[in-house]
This record gives sequence, structure tokens and C-alpha cells, in this order.
Amino acid sequence: MARSTTVKAARPVPASIPMPDSAIRLHWAYQLFVRLPRPALDWIGVAAAAWALFVGDWLGRPMDDAARIIALGFVAALYGIRTVEKTKGVA
Repeated sequence: MARSTTVKAARPVPASIPMPDSAIRLHWAYQLFVRLPRPALDWIGVAAAAWALFVGDWLGRPMDDAARIIALGFVAALYGIRTVEKTKGVA
């Protein structure tokens, strides 16, 4: 008797592409480069959004409308990509 299931087993999604071991990948500067850009972009995005939305106005140095749109568009794209990665199980 053949056993049939209606639910397909989910295959795990690899977190990263397997890369060959190299002395460069073990160096502290490389590890720092790999681990800092994403968190740095997150904090820059948070700071830009805060400045564009209320801090600049409070300090009397508001952004002009074009710069505000660019900053908020960057933050929306950054967190939109991050949301897609989280829902797909990549990040």
C-alpha cells in the first residue's frame, strides 16, 4: 500500500552561499566588513528618518522636500527588502 501525503516537506533554505575557506575570510578586517554594513545601514536609515520627520524641524534645520523624499524612500526600500528577506526565510 503506497503512503500518500498532501503536505510537502519544506526543504531548509540555506542562510548563505557556501564559500571556500580562505585566509582572507578569517581575517578580522574581513569579518568586520561582513558584519557591519547591514546594521550600519539600519542605523543610518533610522537616523535619516528621524531627522526627516521631526528632529530637523525641532532644531530649526528642516530638510527640503526633495531630500526628505529621498531619505524616506531609502528607508522604505531598505526595510522593504528586509521584510521580504524575513518572510522568505533568507535573513
